Amino acid sequence: MRRPTPWGLFLAVVLLSGFFAPRAWAFSVQDHRALTEAAIDAATASGSAPGLAEYRSAVVHGATAEDLNLHVKWTGWHHFYRPEGRLGTSLRRGSDARVGALWDDAMEAARNGDLARAWDRAGHLAHHLEDMASPPHVVPVNHGLTDRFEGYGVRGALTRLPPREVTPLSGADAQHALALETLAAVRTEVLHTDDGTSMPWSAFWSEPDAASPSAFGVYGPVGNAFGLREVRWNGKTRRIPPEAPAAFMDARVAAAVAYTGAFLTWAAQRFEEASLPDAPFVALRVFRPSPEVSLEVLGGVASDARGMAPIAGLRGSLPLPHGLGLSVDWTRGLGGGSPTRPWPVGGWAFSVLSPPLVAWRPGYAFGLDVRASAGLGVRSWEGGGARLGVPVGLRFHATLGGPFVASTEVLYQGLRPPGVTWAHGFSWSLGLGMALGDR
Repeated sequence: MRRPTPWGLFLAVVLLSGFFAPRAWAFSVQDHRALTEAAIDAATASGSAPGLAEYRSAVVHGATAEDLNLHVKWTGWHHFYRPEGRLGTSLRRGSDARVGALWDDAMEAARNGDLARAWDRAGHLAHHLEDMASPPHVVPVNHGLTDRFEGYGVRGALTRLPPREVTPLSGADAQHALALETLAAVRTEVLHTDDGTSMPWSAFWSEPDAASPSAFGVYGPVGNAFGLREVRWNGKTRRIPPEAPAAFMDARVAAAVAYTGAFLTWAAQRFEEASLPDAPFVALRVFRPSPEVSLEVLGGVASDARGMAPIAGLRGSLPLPHGLGLSVDWTRGLGGGSPTRPWPVGGWAFSVLSPPLVAWRPGYAFGLDVRASAGLGVRSWEGGGARLGVPVGLRFHATLGGPFVASTEVLYQGLRPPGVTWAHGFSWSLGLGMALGDR
């Protein structure tokens, strides 16, 4: 049987991390696009959102990209928010923490004249506001692509959108207010079945025990049945008129558009203030590297008891929760080097990276962090065989602006040759490549 390549193993890790990650799909990407565009239209029509029309595409990009940045979503923040209690998990922080981080990013970008980035961050934040109109996100109920409320679609509701105004609000205030409104609708509103029975919307989504602040709820007695013509409730099959779910969805969509528009109006005013020539100076925030998937080309040297040799290769990195990282390196000798090395050098290794030990920001678009790394792998040895290696060291990683990154790493290379004691050596590598970060 063919042995898997290190890059095949790296790809498998990427796919498995996505498959087993907790899932929280909100409205579809196209629904978020439609909701955001309706909110922009409402905000620009009021005339009180300077600059929003010019950066419309940046806002829409951010609102849709928030669901597509899977490496950020699965390792940093989920999209649930419980307005009456904390909702962090062991691996990810809640939607409210993401809203706060996004607004800090947006204001820093605006203060440095990068309004395209500021509005993009506002679009990412708007995505979370729109999620607060979805009962599964505020009850909350962990769900996937099969949730019937979010599969119902918002297009029909947008064609019937009733006029509604909400005064300008910060992202955090708009999120909290909309989440409370959606939760109140689930708790207090009812629908009337064809036989005249009044059924509460809480029959579709049941809240968790109030004594468990970080717990999730579940689908209610009727199950994941929003929009179905028939449900089973209180021992009987009930027929639901189609206008009942449509009216409920209309109200949620109207609220999503109104609160998102209120935030975008508020954000426009803050961005304008930050961009004024006499705006107060604000120092750059501490650099916090965003989760990123990267691929770099490597060059360097390896040295051990057999001598020194130049190497080249590839490095792929994948983020993990809690600021950790996973890296796979493949290297190969370039020839030349010491005459005491008649055999090729190189190999591959998986390494786990620590959270940043040191982080430094020399400029708005640049950042540097230092992490410890430790791993396992195999390296070539005399006779062409592969031998166990234990690389341990420090990696310096630089964000260069845009998608470009660079890294340099110094490793102690412990190696177990056949039939003798451990061999010791060191390697140094320099990498240059591209990364997909928090875009």
